[in-house]
Amino acid sequence: MERQKNRAIELHDSVLDALSLDNGDAVLHFSHLYIHESEGRVGIDPGSGWSQEGNLTISNAVVEGSFSDWPAGLHRGQIAVDGIVYENEIPISLNVADKIELRLQSWSDVIFIIGTGAKLELVGEATYLEEFPGAT
Repeated sequence: MERQKNRAIELHDSVLDALSLDNGDAVLHFSHLYIHESEGRVGIDPGSGWSQEGNLTISNAVVEGSFSDWPAGLHRGQIAVDGIVYENEIPISLNVADKIELRLQSWSDVIFIIGTGAKLELVGEATYLEEFPGAT
């Protein structure tokens, strides 16, 4: 029997190509989300890397900052969901109605978004990129 794989988005290798406001919601479109898949701890234990397009919608959003270059290759980031901080990752199953704080950083700019809910939607099929040997 095959074990369940753990999956999460690694922000530092992802590309944000659009940010828009729609009736008070911030809609972030990622042309490339780097997804790490592992039987162990995502981002730490060996596994595989995948690319997939996706949208992250943050409800009742307040947006601070902007990126000067689009699309923006992300250097780092974090999301806090009701006080629980995910450093440099976003859980794949994100669909919550809790306090959200998202911080995304490119090499030169930062965007900070606060809201009251978030939903991640992956678009299309994931494309295999590489094997990840594990963090040292």
